[in-house]
Amino acid sequence: MLSEPLDEWVRPWWAERQLDPASAAYAPAPSEVQYWRGEHQVSDTILANTLGRSWTTVGRPETLDRAAVDPRGLTVWRRWSLDWWLRVGEEWIYPSREPTVRQRLVEGMPVVETVVRVGGGDVTHRVAAARGTAVQLDDAVRHVRQRPVQQSGPKWWGRRHSLAPSAPRRTARQPNRVAPDARANAVPEVFIIEIANRTAAPMAVALAARPFNFGAWQHVHGDFWEWSAVWGIDQISAAGQVMTLDDGFRHALGRVTVIFDRAPGDIVMANAGADCAAMLAAADSAAMTHPHAARTCSGPTGAAAGDLSVDPLQASPSAPAAVSVECSQHLANAAAVFPLVSGATLRVAVVERGTAFDWDDSASPALGGAVLAAVPGLDRVASGWRKRVNAGCRLELPSGRLAAAALSARAAQLLSTAPFDDGAGVAGPMLASALDVDLMQPGDDLVQLSALVESGMADQVRDLLLRQAQAQSPRGETTAMGVSVTGTSLVLVEHLLTLQPDPAFAHALGEFVASAARWLVERSAAEREEPWTIREGLRAGYRLLLRLGADRAAHALGRAAMSLPELLRTDVGAAPGSSTAYRDRWGQLPWERPPQPWISGPTQPWDWERHDTGLWICAAVPWAPPLPFVRSEPAVGTPDDFVPDIEVSRGNDMVATALLAFAEVRPAPARAFGRLEAMVSVASPTLNWPTFLHPSLRTGTNGTGHDLTVGGLFVRTLLRLLVDVPDRGVADSDSTNNPAELRLAAHWPAAWLGQPVEVHDVPTRIGSVSWAVRWHGERPALLWEVVPHRRDDPDGDDSGAVALAVTAPGLDRSFTATGWQGETLLAPLPA
Repeated sequence: MLSEPLDEWVRPWWAERQLDPASAAYAPAPSEVQYWRGEHQVSDTILANTLGRSWTTVGRPETLDRAAVDPRGLTVWRRWSLDWWLRVGEEWIYPSREPTVRQRLVEGMPVVETVVRVGGGDVTHRVAAARGTAVQLDDAVRHVRQRPVQQSGPKWWGRRHSLAPSAPRRTARQPNRVAPDARANAVPEVFIIEIANRTAAPMAVALAARPFNFGAWQHVHGDFWEWSAVWGIDQISAAGQVMTLDDGFRHALGRVTVIFDRAPGDIVMANAGADCAAMLAAADSAAMTHPHAARTCSGPTGAAAGDLSVDPLQASPSAPAAVSVECSQHLANAAAVFPLVSGATLRVAVVERGTAFDWDDSASPALGGAVLAAVPGLDRVASGWRKRVNAGCRLELPSGRLAAAALSARAAQLLSTAPFDDGAGVAGPMLASALDVDLMQPGDDLVQLSALVESGMADQVRDLLLRQAQAQSPRGETTAMGVSVTGTSLVLVEHLLTLQPDPAFAHALGEFVASAARWLVERSAAEREEPWTIREGLRAGYRLLLRLGADRAAHALGRAAMSLPELLRTDVGAAPGSSTAYRDRWGQLPWERPPQPWISGPTQPWDWERHDTGLWICAAVPWAPPLPFVRSEPAVGTPDDFVPDIEVSRGNDMVATALLAFAEVRPAPARAFGRLEAMVSVASPTLNWPTFLHPSLRTGTNGTGHDLTVGGLFVRTLLRLLVDVPDRGVADSDSTNNPAELRLAAHWPAAWLGQPVEVHDVPTRIGSVSWAVRWHGERPALLWEVVPHRRDDPDGDDSGAVALAVTAPGLDRSFTATGWQGETLLAPLPA
């Protein structure tokens, strides 16, 4: 039994807290798990992460590789993690055990900076994903897995769509042919870690490969790790500036590679339950010195025997000898130690699976240096992210945590899509998070991807929809991870083209739309699809066919939709006008069902289990009707700030809270804004939220530690509070007798009195909206401009022009104006 030696390990931050009797997060009780051992189901117990599920996701939108950074800088890649330790004087400092570690985002972007205060100065640890310039390979070609040559384009472009892509798109699993001129270079896509010594004294830093992630720590009974192979390290090799890891996926995707910008002064490795941290501490106390030798240890008792050491504060004239360690129990671990003088920075690249490089144990030091030189510094990475975000709408709000949270949440949404490219007929997930969860709500995809569309950052959504069209079945069904997303895909296409019209893109998806709508009508009972996704998918398909000029097909779809069974029958020509649009598969309105009998405690007027479906649909479908249980005056029992989890007491349900805030924007904007402020008050230092939040510790208790659904809903709620154009059906406002409505600044908080605000280029149904508020004493001056989708002059005599009614109820309830641009001085706001 290996649980005893592991008690001495340097554990991740969450485990240190849960096993520390002095911590407010002390929770040492084990959790029971069940797993399969061969053909038999076995029960066992583990220490599960129940009070520290908080982290920050980093990655690049163009790849599926993601990493998560915990509040102490531990960086996790699904099956393994990379920790950092400091030796100052004679003492080793472990950030996971330090109470005063600080963390932030660089420029609000997905570049995480963790700071440890040491001896009157700071040591900073930064991590982010980056893409470098081309690396010249020359004689080192054998160390690189070449990228396949681009084909002329997927066959489906010519077969199914008439619009050719602007650039060739890669089809997956193409023959690994390498063009002659392609052998000269490769482009590294890596994670970069930078550790900088901002103190006045030299120190040593250890980068430690750890065989655990955020899920659980150890077994209390039984064989360690036997119950699951979802984390751990089987083998580690190190030579020169390169360390490679086999984390169990080697058979399919190659090893993970860690490239250092210099050879380490020392390397320690351990397996079978021994921790290399204990080896480092034991070697320092024994003061044994054997320059340049790597140390290995096998077994819990091996750390005290045969240890070799080098003073990590002294630079080595040559690299440590090649060394490796294996562990059948997935417990291989290693630490590379580097001297770090005052003002110096250590740079490290982590090359994940599926990228350009596939190293062997004798990887070229020259190539490793070339990779690091090709990748920009993390300040430049943060600036590049900022340019991406600013390419969408721009919000200049009063400084504070709410403005900072809005910026960081918009940046994080770029990590929500899954650039899954596995060839025609193979459907990958619509969301990157779908790879890490067992169950997703219908509408999860719409709720998250709509945040990108409404923020003006829709390029990734377009690419995703093109991939969905490529993978569409001959009958018209579209799936993701084995689940039909046919209806939600049509809703997403319609929402995208409504906010950002693109006739060429619409034409490219024409056959996809027609086939999907036909499948929704003709699908068999065995082909499961939620009733609301069928109804709203048909409504979206009707609108899209009209947009494409296929009026006969649209009207035929309308007749077919009215001939469906009563539960699915849909008048696709009009926006839903009543809450019957929310009926579930039993024909009931979810919030009218009796409370679930398994919920413990007294029945509450607000029962999330009965309200969640309605809130999901309200957030997923742009034209969804108002929810009757969300009114201007809160119903009795409605949560003030956060929606509690009443089923298994996991704390505050942050997804439910964000959904409720979004639903409250139109009937109760002040309450919606207050809910956003409450969310900001409990956000992590990196300004994100877990799925479930402990009410006092403010750390995650369940779900994911960085829930992009919560962030997406936060962004969408704020945008709708700033700019709102309600959807009023296919027969859009087309005359001065029935003008479109533009509502600006639905709520103006007291903290913004006297503060200038600017909102630029928010995409809406009527066009791109910008507005600003300037102050003349106590009176706000409002300026607005709408660049319409229609190219005719809206202020001219064209009878087809759309009239526009403008209001700003948060600034002046009596104000109303018409026109696509204007300025006015409003009445003073009450103090």
